[in-house]
Amino acid sequence: AFDEIVYKHGLEKIKTIGDAYMVVGGLNHGQSLSIEKEESADHHYPNCNQQRRKSTKNRHHCERIMLLALDMFQELKRINAKYKLDFELRVGVHIGPVVAGVLGRKRFTYDVWGDSVNTASRMESNGIPGSIHMSSDMYDLVGNMHQHFDFHSCGTKVIKGKGEMTTFIAKPLSSIRSDFLAI
Repeated sequence: AFDEIVYKHGLEKIKTIGDAYMVVGGLNHGQSLSIEKEESADHHYPNCNQQRRKSTKNRHHCERIMLLALDMFQELKRINAKYKLDFELRVGVHIGPVVAGVLGRKRFTYDVWGDSVNTASRMESNGIPGSIHMSSDMYDLVGNMHQHFDFHSCGTKVIKGKGEMTTFIAKPLSSIRSDFLAI
């Protein structure tokens, strides 16, 4: 069910690792075309608006990741109710550069690597079930989504392999989104 929700949000599932489900946004440059078209009036001043366009694209991908998490929480709630289960979901998110590529000679695997991947993984492992744990970089781009989430600062925490980081928790405000597509 999660794969369909990922597709609905225009994101990419990379892989499952044990109980972790890795998704990324912003790898496919074609996803940014609609934003670039909206800002086509800025083409006369590309240097002045380059940073704003990059920030808008990043915000767009980050917001889709957050809405994906919201839909995943809802889908898990539906599955738990249907099958009388009590599974919980913990989400970790971060934004930053990654290296993506295909590995293998006979059996190919697509994967992403980098400090950003490690940071997102640490956010998840230090998170709270039913919440999204995020870096301050991610919060800077999605902290305005108060219509969907209740944000709380965790303050400065020591994160293994990262040192001290300021992190945030986002709790879904509602268990039902009006645009949720049941799968």
